[in-house]
Amino acid sequence: MWFGAAGQTARLAVGLFLPMAACLFSGGCGRTSIPSQEASSKHTLRVALDSDIYSMDPHRLYETTTLSVIENVFETLVMQDSNLKVIPGLASHWETPDDLTWRVHLRRGVMFHNGEEMRSVDVKFSYERVLNWPESGFVNLINAVDRVDVVDDYTVDIKLSKPYGVVANLGAISIIPARYVREQGAQAFVEKPVGTGPFKFVERKPGEYIKLRAFDDYWRGRPGFDEMVFMPVPSPDRRVEMLEAGQADIAWMIPVRRDPPVNYRAYFQPALHVFYLAFDCGRMKTPYVDQPENPFRDVRVRQAFLYGIDTAGLIDAVFDGHAYQASQLVSPNIFGYSSTIKRPATDRERARELLTEAGFAGGFGVTLDMMPSRKAVGEFLQKDLARFGVRATLNLVPKEDFFKKIYSRTGDPASQNDTSMYFLGWACSSGDASEVFEYALHTFEPQRLLGVNNGTGYSNKEVDRLVEESLSTFDSKERLKLLQDAMILVMRDLPWVPLYIWEDVYGVSNAISYTPRLDDHILGFDARPRS
Repeated sequence: MWFGAAGQTARLAVGLFLPMAACLFSGGCGRTSIPSQEASSKHTLRVALDSDIYSMDPHRLYETTTLSVIENVFETLVMQDSNLKVIPGLASHWETPDDLTWRVHLRRGVMFHNGEEMRSVDVKFSYERVLNWPESGFVNLINAVDRVDVVDDYTVDIKLSKPYGVVANLGAISIIPARYVREQGAQAFVEKPVGTGPFKFVERKPGEYIKLRAFDDYWRGRPGFDEMVFMPVPSPDRRVEMLEAGQADIAWMIPVRRDPPVNYRAYFQPALHVFYLAFDCGRMKTPYVDQPENPFRDVRVRQAFLYGIDTAGLIDAVFDGHAYQASQLVSPNIFGYSSTIKRPATDRERARELLTEAGFAGGFGVTLDMMPSRKAVGEFLQKDLARFGVRATLNLVPKEDFFKKIYSRTGDPASQNDTSMYFLGWACSSGDASEVFEYALHTFEPQRLLGVNNGTGYSNKEVDRLVEESLSTFDSKERLKLLQDAMILVMRDLPWVPLYIWEDVYGVSNAISYTPRLDDHILGFDARPRS
C-alpha cells in the first residue's frame, strides 16, 4: 500500500495489463471515457526532478524523466491511467477488421497548440517518422507496423506485418502536426514543439528549467494550473528543501526523512524500475577492461556478480531500507514476472570461486559507466565489487552523453557500443515484460526493429523465439508462460544482473492535490490547487 507520512493509507496502484486480445478486439474497452477537469487557477505547478530531460523530441528517447515532461505536451492514440490500464487517448475507439489491421477512429475537434486540427494525416506522418528513424527510442514499440493508411480525415488503418498482442505499445507514438514539422523542419520543431497535450511548450534552459503554459483549447478541458515548470535538481536534499520552502510542489525521488514533513506529504510506492548492471558479453575484446580478453563473455563471471554483490547492504546504505532486492529484470507487478525465479543469497566466496573457474583468479579492472545522479550507488558498488576481486573505476557520464555511449551501436551490425559495463534502470511502462525483451534483450536486428537498444551484444535465439511468439499470441495464459520462460533463460545467461527495485518516494506540497502514478510520469493535468 501507499502510506502518507502521517500513516494515512493511500491507494496502491496495481498494474492491470491488457494484451490486444483483451482490449483491441473489444468495442467496449475502446470507448472508456476520460474524466474532464474543469478547475482553473492562476498558479504555477513546480516539479523538481532528479535530472534533466534528454530532448523535447517526443520520438527520440523512451526514458522516464523525459516522458514525464513530454507527455504533458504530446499525446498518443492510446493512453494508460494511473494504474496502467489501457484507455482511449486521441483515438476515440478502434476495432480489428482482421488480424493484421488496427482500425483507429480519431477524436474530432482535437486541436494542436498552433491552432490546427489533428487529423489522420498527422497520425500517418507521426508513425512514419518513427518507423523511418532507426535511432528513435520508440521504434521497437511499433516494429510490427508495416504501414499506415488514411481511410478518411478521422480514420486510419494501421497495417501490421504480423499479429501483435500489446495495444499499449501499438498506440504509444506521440502524434505531431505533419504540416508544421514539414514547414518548420525537424530542428525548429524540437526547439518549439507543438502537440495536443494540456500544456504548451514555452521555453527550455537545459539544466535549469522547462516552462509550459496551459492550453486553453485542450480537448479534455483546461488544466488546473496556468503554468507548469520542471526543474532538474540533482541533489535529493535540495529537492526536500524546495518542498519545505514552497519552491516546489512535487518532488520525485526524495530521501526518506525521520522527522515529520514540513509543508508537504510523502508518498511511498514500489516502483516499476529494476536497476541492474549490464555487461558487454558479446565482443572478444572489450574496451574498458584491463585484460586481453573480455571476461564478461564467460557466464561464470556474470554469475560472480550475482552472488558477490550485497544488494541488501546496498539498499540499507543508500536507500535506508526503502528498496527491494530484485530477482529478475521486471518488478512483480509486470505481466511476465516469474515467481519461480529466486535471488541467491550473497556469497562472496562463491563469487571468487566463479572468477577463478573462469580464469580470473586475480580479478580484473573495469570501468563502470553511470549517470551522476546514481553516484551513491556507484560508490557502494565500487567497494563491494572489490571484496570479491573486481576493481571498478567509476565513470560518471551526463545523461545527454550516457545514452549515446551505451547505445552508440547503429544500424551497421559491425558497430559497437562504447561501454564494457554500465548501471541503469528499466521500467516496463506498458505493464508488459515484452517491452524489455524487444528493446534490450532480443538479438540486435535493426532491419527488423528488434533489440535496437541492446547495449550488451547478448543473443539467445531461443529467447528471441519465445519473445516473438509472445507478441503474436493473444491468449493471456499462453503469453504469460512464453514471457516467463524467456525470463528464466535470460536469468540463466545474465547479460544483466538485477540489483534492486526502488521504492518511489514522492513529496507533494500540502497546497495541491496530486497522487503519483505507477509509471512515475508526472502529468500536470492530474494535479489541482487545494482550496
